Amino acid sequence: MTKNLRNIATSLLPLVLCASLTCALALTPAMAAATWQGVAAATKQAATLNQSAAQSNASSGRIEYAEFQSASLGRSVRYAVSLPPSYEQKPTARYPLVIFLHGLNNDERDWETQGIEAKLAALRAAGKVGEFIVAIPYGANSFYLNARDGTRYEDAIVKDFLPFIDGKYRTTADPRHRLIDGISMGGYGALLIAFKHPELFAGVAAHSAALFNELPQLPTDPADRRGGYRYQLATKLFGAPPDAAFFQANNPLYLAKANADKIKSLKIYFDVGEKDRYGFDVGNRELDAVLTAAGVRHEYHLAPGDHGWTFLADRSEPAFTFVWNAVR
Repeated sequence: MTKNLRNIATSLLPLVLCASLTCALALTPAMAAATWQGVAAATKQAATLNQSAAQSNASSGRIEYAEFQSASLGRSVRYAVSLPPSYEQKPTARYPLVIFLHGLNNDERDWETQGIEAKLAALRAAGKVGEFIVAIPYGANSFYLNARDGTRYEDAIVKDFLPFIDGKYRTTADPRHRLIDGISMGGYGALLIAFKHPELFAGVAAHSAALFNELPQLPTDPADRRGGYRYQLATKLFGAPPDAAFFQANNPLYLAKANADKIKSLKIYFDVGEKDRYGFDVGNRELDAVLTAAGVRHEYHLAPGDHGWTFLADRSEPAFTFVWNAVR
């Protein structure tokens, strides 16, 4: 845009210079008319570009990166927060809140670097969603649960991060205008926390949720690197060796059955790729079946695509439309 304005200014320079008395006397009436028509057209183009820039800025918020103190983890934790476009212009306005949980081997910056912030801005600019705050805590590779080894990420989100965000930023601070969302590992975490604490949220959304219907076991084939990694992770989260009862108590698939009556108050959305490279479509299909059998209303999509951020980017319109309708 800056380059275009510079080009317009360059094209206007001869016309401006030609506005001197000597040059004006040399122009015929026809030439003068053509000259000023050119000035008017260039001016109009510059105004259009300025208007487009203003509209773009009006639809884009800003992102802050900072830390909060977590008593549950005993240390400070990084986070990102996406503030809506009018946040600075309306100093008394309050906004719905979406807690977004990132995936395995990701961090709080991936919301922006993977293009999801840009997708949200485009949807706002098109008038398809309204304004809300998005807060993204760093979750390491925790699956956002209170693990068997004593690492308490569920408490860090519920007891520390949520009150911190409500206190520092102008959220509505009302469960009716609050939703928890997540991708992959974060999808697991969002469903886990919402199903355990439905009184805190209006709804939950999950994308490519890393749902396991069985407790990972030590693979018999040493060459099974994926199975080996899953088992190693399971020992950290669910005990060494993994405790089946603890696994069930912290698994969204089992919580959907155990807490079916309580979670009927939630607006629930989850989607997964038909070609999810980790096979998480299996667990998502099972969650759909469990919720259906329990009479829990929900929105489920098995959609074209693979896994993770690219899948969410492709699904951004239906996903964020659901989010907006749940918290507005």
